[in-house]
Amino acid sequence: MIKGIIFDMDGVLVDSERQSDEGWKWAAGQLGIEMPKQLIDSFKGASAELCRKRFDDYFQGKADYLEAKKLRTQHVYDLRESEGLPVKKGVGEVFEYLKSSSIKCAVATSTRRESAERTLNNIGVYKYLDAVVYGDEVKNGKPEPDIFLHAAEAIGVKACDAIVVEDSVNGIKAGFAAGMRVVHVPDTIEVDDEIRKLTYAVCEDLTGVIDVVDSINKPLVNRRRVLNAFAEYVRNYDPSDGKIKLKIDHTYRVAGLCRRIAESLGLTGTDVDTAWLMGMLHDIGRFEQIRRYGTFNDAQSVDHADFGADLLFREGLIDKFACGYMQTDDGLLELAIRQHNKYRIKEGLGGRELMFCNILRDADKIDILKVNVDVPLEIIYDVTTQELRNSVITKEVLDSFYRRETVLKSIRRSAVDNVVGHISLLFELVYPVSLKIARQQGYIFKMLDFGCDVEATRKQFDDMRAYVVKFIEERERQAD
Repeated sequence: MIKGIIFDMDGVLVDSERQSDEGWKWAAGQLGIEMPKQLIDSFKGASAELCRKRFDDYFQGKADYLEAKKLRTQHVYDLRESEGLPVKKGVGEVFEYLKSSSIKCAVATSTRRESAERTLNNIGVYKYLDAVVYGDEVKNGKPEPDIFLHAAEAIGVKACDAIVVEDSVNGIKAGFAAGMRVVHVPDTIEVDDEIRKLTYAVCEDLTGVIDVVDSINKPLVNRRRVLNAFAEYVRNYDPSDGKIKLKIDHTYRVAGLCRRIAESLGLTGTDVDTAWLMGMLHDIGRFEQIRRYGTFNDAQSVDHADFGADLLFREGLIDKFACGYMQTDDGLLELAIRQHNKYRIKEGLGGRELMFCNILRDADKIDILKVNVDVPLEIIYDVTTQELRNSVITKEVLDSFYRRETVLKSIRRSAVDNVVGHISLLFELVYPVSLKIARQQGYIFKMLDFGCDVEATRKQFDDMRAYVVKFIEERERQAD
């Protein structure tokens, strides 16, 4: 539940960063030095002390920071005299929304009190604020989390119930370090993939922040209608068929696991609903796959995740299930469904996108372990009992296992390689609760008790069991 929002000021509420950039460039020209964009960008959101250090480290005594800053500040004032100080799009709407929703709000700015207070009054924001924290009021400036933690305390909101709205790299780092959801509203700085992963959402302007808060505070998924729609849909695929029933049961369990993992991460409201809905829809392509191609083998038919996402989001099947779902999050649903079966999640995802992809992937892997115990392996792998009990583990598969990787299907050669491949799913569970669930259910150890007639293979499974026990103990110590 979001109870408070903390805004940066420059570049978020006021369009000041362009003027600031011009000020630094003008100052550099007056001093006869070159000031690269990368250095100017590093000042944004940072404390005065950090700015000075970065300036001095770069120029090594060839220019004086205080003189450059004085020139820059005077030029910015001249620009504001002639141009005014443009307000960012959505300022009025977002503060009226917060007022009507009784959500506390604060500004946490690296700018000093006198200048910041004047700006906040001039743009009409000060009257809405429950608190303001200025750059000269905290010991450690951004990218340290102090200023945001101080602001949250000032408005009486826990970090987990707060959103930080930022435009700068230093601010994003500070908000993330404070344990708050960070909404990035881009201004003059382009962030790289590593910084993007620290963000909860990216909004084009401040009006998007309203949607983010609503998505968390106002659950919009009607679960009963989704369940009814799913039951109606799978009736078209003969639920009495063992393979179809396997996927139906798997779907319900994965949805429940997604909800449980999401709640363990402190998610609430629509975020939990979104995780649950992903579980309900992640394998929707399986049903049409078996009807059209007669197999669940992707290599012999289609990639079932992409196939299902196409059915949902290209052919309009989503409308049947997501009754009342917030359509602006369709992209998140589609992304997570497409990524759930991939060997590696695609790079460059934001923090929120990556989190939901990992929630679904963890839930799917946990239940695959259960399926491998509850359903005869001969059926799952389409092999005879004799083949299973007399096969040996391929060296590449065993090497991949001990590298703690999910074993690629392309390197599996024998029937028993599939067992090792599914056991290896344990290594890439992301969240502590996922590992805890897998351990408590015990399916991983039942798979390690695989009975075979080859003595060398039995010894390999004994060694793998000891290795898995050690791995789980390591992860649990890290979680503590």
